[in-house]
Order: sequence, then structure tokens, then C-alpha cells
Amino acid sequence: MLADYQALVDDLVRDKDQVIALAATGARETAIAGAVARYSVDAPRAVVEDVTSDGTQRLDTPGEWTPGVSALRSIEYPIGNIPTTEIDPAAVSLYDKPDGTQQITLLITPLEDDELRLTYTALHLVDDTHDTIPARHKRAVACLAAADLCGQLASYYATDSAPTIGADVAAGNQSKSDRFRKRQNDLLAEYTKVVGTAPAERLKPASADANPERTDSMGRQRLFHPTRVWPGGPV
Repeated sequence: MLADYQALVDDLVRDKDQVIALAATGARETAIAGAVARYSVDAPRAVVEDVTSDGTQRLDTPGEWTPGVSALRSIEYPIGNIPTTEIDPAAVSLYDKPDGTQQITLLITPLEDDELRLTYTALHLVDDTHDTIPARHKRAVACLAAADLCGQLASYYATDSAPTIGADVAAGNQSKSDRFRKRQNDLLAEYTKVVGTAPAERLKPASADANPERTDSMGRQRLFHPTRVWPGGPV
């Protein structure tokens, strides 16, 4: 729950002078929310939900769908077949509505009242009653939030190291700034070690990015295999 992350972040930051608490109301909670949002990109939550067809080629997006963030992974239809029957990704697209919501468009027309099983990604939730982050990643998310706060503290003490204040105070503040900057880097490294990079980055081959020309030296069209992706992101 949120209180667990608050306690973890306080322990990781060790802001003995209470600079964050005195300077900005809710700074810790903002940092935690930012860490959860970042984690939602690096390790999106998979949700399985059944939706009911109205007999048209359009489906309303499920309850935890977030436009611009969520991505479809699969649509099982009909439900219950062995082996599982899934709709071809090429037969699925997203339809953007003027109010900012989305619908799912199919090239097939399910029967009215038929159910389709959607697997999609959604944001993680952390509040007073919900916590969807796996136990093995809780500390890592707290580290990410703490790193944000340590960066703020490093900047705060660096600013207060100006020569207009006493030399001893300036030197002490600069030392604190350096310590918090190192602490920030250590916390970010722990997050990366535990969570790793985003799924899309893990799928990249170990090579440099390149943009090959679509024609060869003789002006002939090169052959490219098409990439099939689900609407809203890669499978």
C-alpha cells in the first residue's frame, strides 16, 4: 500500500534536515506517483478481461484501458477453444473518438452478446487500498522515487553552496550535494538492476541502429518483411 512506499522512501532518502518535507507539500507522494508511472512503462501490468459484443465490428475498450498507454496483447475469440483461438492482429485496430476515448475495431463481426477475452497492458495502481506492483519490485520502485528526491536535495544543497554564505557552510552544503548525487545514482542503479530496461528495449538486437535505404545501388526495390504488431504497441 502507499504507506509502505512512503516508509521505504523515507528510509532510502535519509533527509535528516527535512528539506523535502519543509520545501514542498506532497513532494514524496509526487515522486512515488512518478516512479509508479515509470515502472508501468518498464514493466506494464497485464490485465485479462472479458468484453461483450453488441453485434458490430466495434468493442468498447475495457475498464482499466488508458488511451496512449495501454496496448493490446491478444483477443481470444471464441473463448474456450483448445488450442486457444485468437484474432489475427492484422484484423484489429484502434479507433480514436473526439472525447479522447478509444474503441477497438475488428475486421470480423462477432455475434451479439458473444464474449471476447482481451489481454492488454494497464498502469500499475498504488494507493491506500491497491498495490499491483509485485513484491519483488516494491523496493526497486521505492528506490526510483527516492532517487528523484535525492536529485532534488543535491540541487538544493548545490544552490546553497554559493560563496555569498560562509565558507564552512558552503563547503558543508557542497559535500551534502555530492553525497545526495551519489545516493541518487546508486538508487537508480539498484532500480535498473532489479527491474531492467523496458521490454521494447530488451527486444532490440545487440547492434547499432540503422535506417537502410529501400532501394539498392541499382535503384531496385529491396525486400522487407512486414512487422505485425498489436494496436497500441508491440506484442
